[in-house]
Amino acid sequence: MGHLEDQIRLDAEYALAGLEDVDVRRMFSGWGFYHRDLLFAAAWEGRFRFRHRRDGHWVYEPVEPKLLQDEEEFVAAARRVIRDLESEPAAKRGRRRRRPSAAR
Repeated sequence: MGHLEDQIRLDAEYALAGLEDVDVRRMFSGWGFYHRDLLFAAAWEGRFRFRHRRDGHWVYEPVEPKLLQDEEEFVAAARRVIRDLESEPAAKRGRRRRRPSAAR
């Protein structure tokens, strides 16, 4: 994971502050952005990308970098993507794996 992906993560987290229940986790060679355990975006290969389903396949479309600078528009775009994914049967919510408890 590179420095650029880390910076994109920070910029996106800051811009998404108006959207509740966002969690960021490592994925691929970058970061995955989840809303209530639903993967809706990712940052890798130097770009922030929204997740969509097209022709039966998952597609991660790059977002124009200037969109991250407009927090209101960025949050509105994220909400549209989340709404679309919530109506997509193939968009299952991820489940955080819990580590086994240490023996007491």
